[in-house]
Amino acid sequence: MCIAVSLREIGVRESEQLKLWNMKNQRTKVFQLRLTADELLSLKEKAVPYQSVSNYIRKAVEEFTHVDVKQQIEMMQDLCAFYRKFQNELSWAGSNLNQSVKRVNELAVAGLLSPGYVNEVLLPSIQDVQNILKRIKDDLETLNNKTQLIK
Repeated sequence: MCIAVSLREIGVRESEQLKLWNMKNQRTKVFQLRLTADELLSLKEKAVPYQSVSNYIRKAVEEFTHVDVKQQIEMMQDLCAFYRKFQNELSWAGSNLNQSVKRVNELAVAGLLSPGYVNEVLLPSIQDVQNILKRIKDDLETLNNKTQLIK
């Protein structure tokens, strides 16, 4: 069985559907928001690429309510907290390492540590730890710079 529909009928149906869709999606509701002058200025500046403040707010709400975006924001906040915590701890570890090296030098100068032990055992270990601490700090700094770009 074959059902034939004229192109004109299809065009009429599509235009009726389009009218119905437009009527359902007209933006007739108004939402008021109280802002300071500075907040309004900031909002208008941020909305420039979106053609209107309304479009900017719609897009922001749409993106923020998206689960992945919320998780990304939470992850960035956690990452920043992680960075601050370990940046402080790495600084503390670096200070302790410097104090240890100073004490080793004092003992070596006083003749209480043999120069061979200092040069062959302690200095390579100390340099390894310094290199590891520097790489971790550099990685954290890189990570921090990337998160700053995302904000």
